[in-house]
Amino acid sequence: MIVIENYLQERVSPNVPGKINAPTFAYICLHGKKPSPSLSGRSAAHPEKIWKGIGVDKKIPTKALNNLDKIKQIELRSSCQGDSDKHPTFLIFRLKNLKTTDTKKLVNKLNKVSDIKCCWGIGNEGEPRIIITSDLWYDKDSKEFIKWWLELPKKISKGVR
Repeated sequence: MIVIENYLQERVSPNVPGKINAPTFAYICLHGKKPSPSLSGRSAAHPEKIWKGIGVDKKIPTKALNNLDKIKQIELRSSCQGDSDKHPTFLIFRLKNLKTTDTKKLVNKLNKVSDIKCCWGIGNEGEPRIIITSDLWYDKDSKEFIKWWLELPKKISKGVR
């Protein structure tokens, strides 16, 4: 975890160049190192569905998205169904109060959950963002993938209390 924190710590200041894109952020969080070769922000093109006017990956359960959206303390930012170890499934959100100390506390809580890898960094808008990822993707184990996504809202809700 220290490797990830050291790498991401460089991005804690909003004035630091070189913010990382979502797929790279997920890879670093899951594997603890930078991907080689580096990942493009548009590297995975999954079939999409429209959810609340936004295109999201089709395999992410709508019920999970709806329940995540009901968590008042968070703002959903990005998601991916993943397709391999190099492109894992992930959810990115930020806390609505945008306090870095609260972000760190939540990440620490979520990292105590056995099937979650969680990290934080500064996003494109210069605000703290949280990523939750797993070594699952739909084609690897569809049943576990769906279960993971459906349980995620409860785990986040418990963490933000």
